Amino acid sequence: MIDEKSKTSRFVGLFLLGNFLFCYPVMTLFNIKAVFLGIPIFFFFMFSAWLVLIGLMIICAESNPKIHLDKSKSTKRQDRFLNHD
Repeated sequence: MIDEKSKTSRFVGLFLLGNFLFCYPVMTLFNIKAVFLGIPIFFFFMFSAWLVLIGLMIICAESNPKIHLDKSKSTKRQDRFLNHD
């Protein structure tokens, strides 16, 4: 399993990314009178950044420890656990 320290540092990184994306100077970059797919650019940025952050949080929270396992370094006990045989 991914250790808690690594998972915590990922969430802290996501928090800092969210603070950067939703800070006033960055948001004013997208406060222009233009539309994308019929949606004002500002609102498109707000909701797409929000959606991306939520998706990244789900990926970090539900990350599968099997993905990070290197088969060449696995032990017989780990192989039995992963194969369920």
